[in-house]
Amino acid sequence: MPFTDINPHGSYTQEYESSIKGIVTVQNPVFIVGTAPVNMAADLSAVNKLVVIQSLSDVVTNFGASKRIPGFTLTEALFVGLQLFGVKPIVCVNVLNPEDHSTTGQTQDLAVVNKKVTVSQVGILTSTVVVKKSTDSSLVAATDYTLEFDADGQLIVKFTAATFPPAVDVEYSYLDPSLVTEDDIIGTVDPITNHKTGLQCVDNLFDEWSMIPSYGIVPGFYSDNLRAILDTKLSLINNKWQSYNTFYDIPHTVKYGEVIQFKKDHNWIDPDQYLLFGAAKYNGEYWNQSVFAAFLAASVNIQNGGWPHQSPSNNNIKATGIAYYDAAQQKYVDLALSEEEANLLNANGIATIIKRPNGTVLWGNRTSVYQPGGNTDPKDTLLCYKSVMKQCANDWILNTSNDVDKPMTPAKAKSIQANYQNYLDDKYAQGKLLGGRIEFLLEENSAQRMIDGKFRWHSYIGAVPPGEALENGFELDAGYLESFWE
Repeated sequence: MPFTDINPHGSYTQEYESSIKGIVTVQNPVFIVGTAPVNMAADLSAVNKLVVIQSLSDVVTNFGASKRIPGFTLTEALFVGLQLFGVKPIVCVNVLNPEDHSTTGQTQDLAVVNKKVTVSQVGILTSTVVVKKSTDSSLVAATDYTLEFDADGQLIVKFTAATFPPAVDVEYSYLDPSLVTEDDIIGTVDPITNHKTGLQCVDNLFDEWSMIPSYGIVPGFYSDNLRAILDTKLSLINNKWQSYNTFYDIPHTVKYGEVIQFKKDHNWIDPDQYLLFGAAKYNGEYWNQSVFAAFLAASVNIQNGGWPHQSPSNNNIKATGIAYYDAAQQKYVDLALSEEEANLLNANGIATIIKRPNGTVLWGNRTSVYQPGGNTDPKDTLLCYKSVMKQCANDWILNTSNDVDKPMTPAKAKSIQANYQNYLDDKYAQGKLLGGRIEFLLEENSAQRMIDGKFRWHSYIGAVPPGEALENGFELDAGYLESFWE
């Protein structure tokens, strides 16, 4: 029984609120919106909803494929994230809807070999498959044949009847990623049901999974409108949470000599976005570099206990190089940028991939706002500074949410300040900050504000700078010649 003036005869106890509280943190997954071959999954339900991926089995359950299937961007991202960088969890939104993004097709005169045929078209919806003999009479599913997919997403028709035709025609509908538009990626919010699609699903991430995204990517989709909306959407989620940054690919058709002008012409200039030049080359294929860069950055954070103070630049990116797509030749052309050539891009807020003595690495510390004559505020221009500032902001909100609407006495205000100071001191002790302090300033807390229930603290963050340029001046010292007369 709590202490009161009317407690009856006897001895009593009471628990008091702790003056120092623990610090709450949440997981910060990479957030991806793209297309997946849901036709290979057990059902087609993974459309326009948040899917949290912790393992390859989660990928197979929700999206059917555990490897990259050409044309399906989520399979590309999940392969890189899980199998190359070992990052988890990953949060995906698949916008490829069988009802809206499918096309009919057929494959004729397929020879039956070893009681089966393989249809090379990927994305086939099994419910639409019709297998016909050359006489145009249809065979019966489950009675005459069964359907399954191979690892590459191709449909295999296996004949189970004792007798089967020497060749068959197969008609079907298949998922067509080319029908997905930037509007599908951006998504909508239904005004009546509040159902969200595409990028808008990120608003549900904290409520459903208690997660805040680290980096946001939409691999394979490029436009001025989408780039701007992606940046805005993830820089302030629910008017509260902040992702560290969005990673965005410059279109693969842009050549090295055109990329700086492309950025300026299209106004791709933002402190919350990290731009990447060149398609990443891996295993003889060409991939979206944003996938490699985002998961590299996430893996570096994981190695640092989830704290984003280390730049991903000059870390091995797993890819072997970069390329651009030559539209005239209709093929990718490999590039080998020198450090000097890459530095020119870096000086204009563009990152890329180069080869150095320590391997093939991501190269670039700066956000897209950085360029000659542009913003010079380090908190906006350096990727790791921006990420640390946002981490500190998210953690403040997480750890003061329970204090909202409580009586704000001087003791309570000092307790909130002390708790956050302990948080900053802990990061300093771990080498994740150069230092930090929080103050309750008179000039920011007028009587008019406080009597209206508005209180403000002011934090000073000593983010750890990257060693971007390491210099050493050399001078010839003739004095050492005196050793001849010693």
